[in-house]
Amino acid sequence: MRLRAPHGRQSLYPDPTATGTFAATALLGQCPYFAEVLATFTCGLESVRLLRLRAGSRIREHRDYQLAIEDGVLRMHIPITTNPAVCFVLDGQPVPMQVGETWYVNVNLPHSVENLGATDRVHLVIDAVVNDWILAMLADNNSDTTITRARATRGHRVVASTATRPQETTTPEPGNPITATIITFLRSIGLPVQCAPLLEPTFLPGIAIIGGELIVDETRLQYPGDILHEAGHLAVAEPSRRAGIVGDAGADPAEEMMALAWSYAAGVYLDLDPAIVFHDQGYQGGASQLRESFVGGAAIGLPMLQWVGMALDARQAQARDLPAYPAMIAWLRPPA
Repeated sequence: MRLRAPHGRQSLYPDPTATGTFAATALLGQCPYFAEVLATFTCGLESVRLLRLRAGSRIREHRDYQLAIEDGVLRMHIPITTNPAVCFVLDGQPVPMQVGETWYVNVNLPHSVENLGATDRVHLVIDAVVNDWILAMLADNNSDTTITRARATRGHRVVASTATRPQETTTPEPGNPITATIITFLRSIGLPVQCAPLLEPTFLPGIAIIGGELIVDETRLQYPGDILHEAGHLAVAEPSRRAGIVGDAGADPAEEMMALAWSYAAGVYLDLDPAIVFHDQGYQGGASQLRESFVGGAAIGLPMLQWVGMALDARQAQARDLPAYPAMIAWLRPPA
C-alpha cells in the first residue's frame, strides 16, 4: 500500500521514470499515526509504502533503482511487525532489522529476503531525499564510521522509530528438559538462540541458522542433539564470519570435525548420554562409531580445536596446567 506517490495516486510499485510532485495518498489520511511518524523525518520524502512479506514467502536476490546515499535519494526500512525467522540479506550479509528501529540500506547492492516464520513481516519503506539532516543522522548514529564509509556500508541503523513494539512472535521456551538444558547452555556461552516457528523444511528438522543465530522450532525438532551439532559449527567458525552464517553452516571438513568434537565436549559438560549427541538416525549411519571413538578417547577434531585455541590434548594440558579435552578452555573460537 502506498502512503506517498507521484501526485498522490495509489499504486503498489514505484515507477523510476515517474515525474511530478510526490504527495500523500488518500490512504495516509486514514493513518494519522503513520503521518505522525513521517513528520519526524526532517527531509523531503518521495515514495512511502507499507510492504508485507507473507509467512513462508521470499523475494529473490535483486537490485533496486538508484536508491543509495550517493544518488541523492536513499531507502529506509522501519519494521512494523517481524519475527526471528525473517532473513534480509544485503550483499551477502544479513541485516538484522528489528521493530522500533529505522535502517538505511544501500539497495543498489544485491539483496534478498525470506520469511521462514509463521507470521507476516510488514515494513514501512521510505524513499527520502538526502540532506544535511540525513547526513547528520547517519553520522550521529554511527559514531565509529565516517559518512564515506556509511555510503558503502550494507546497512545502518539511523533513527529510532516511534512505532510501538508488538507482542513477541517467538514460541514458548521448550518443554523438553534436554532441549531446554541445551538452549540455556548455548545462551550462557554467548551463542544466540531463538525459539520460533519455522514454516519451511530445514536441513536438520526444527533448526535453522539466520545471521549467526540458531532458530529452534520444538514442534519440528526431532533430535535435541542436532542443536549441539549446529551450535558447534557456529562456535568453531571464525568470529568474523559467525554472524554472517545463514542456512547451512557449511561443509568445510575441518570445521565439521571440530563441530563433532565440540558437540561431544558440550554433551560431557551437560552430562548427556553420547547417544543424544550422536543419535543413530544421523551422521550417515556412523553415529555408533563416533560414540565409540569419543568415549574411547580418540577425539576426532581435537587437533584442530587445539590449533585454534579452544581445547588441549593431555600432553599440552599437563604442560600448561589446564584441564584436558573433553574439557574446553574456550567454548567460542577466539579471534586469530
